[in-house]
Amino acid sequence: MKALRRSLPLLAGLLCLGIAAAFVLLALDARAWQRTVTRDDLRFRALHSSTGLWRSPAVLPGDPARVLLGVGGDVAYRHALQLFWFSQVGPSPQNRGDLTVTSVQAQAQLQHLSGSAATGAERSTAANLLGVMTVTTPAADPTSVIQTLQRAALYFRQAIATDPTNYAAKLNLELVLRLQKPGKSRFGRDARGGYGFGRGRGLGVVGSGF
Repeated sequence: MKALRRSLPLLAGLLCLGIAAAFVLLALDARAWQRTVTRDDLRFRALHSSTGLWRSPAVLPGDPARVLLGVGGDVAYRHALQLFWFSQVGPSPQNRGDLTVTSVQAQAQLQHLSGSAATGAERSTAANLLGVMTVTTPAADPTSVIQTLQRAALYFRQAIATDPTNYAAKLNLELVLRLQKPGKSRFGRDARGGYGFGRGRGLGVVGSGF
């Protein structure tokens, strides 16, 4: 017992050192996350098909810095934007050329974000991109063209209702409404050339719109 009592201060000191080291590593992980997000945002703007973006740089097991900083939602949003890009221009490297799988994944993530993203701007962007994905899906017959345009219009209206400043969604809705007029059924190429994908502000990150 005497030996145990004599060792208690040493054990307490070691415990304090361990806790202090954990806090230092936590602070380093937090700074690493901030640098990673900033760096990879720039990489994404420069080249949308860059791989390995927004991966955890954490040293501590379980990545507590990610939870404390609340970056999980931001990272999920960014990954969904990149999946959207791959769904429009080509499959993601992870899916080895399977555009269908990429599109399904992008749609599922955007559906989730349109109702759960942290900000109204992000939810609005997700809804707008769902509309773009809908309107650029090839239609088999005139009936499906009408239904596709109607579904896309619903997404664009959702985006506008969520964020009335989403100018891209307003222009996309205007485009879809024009395409519903007689003689305007070739919406695939028109939509890709419209503000929602081709001639807008370009693929960005949080709050930048499309």
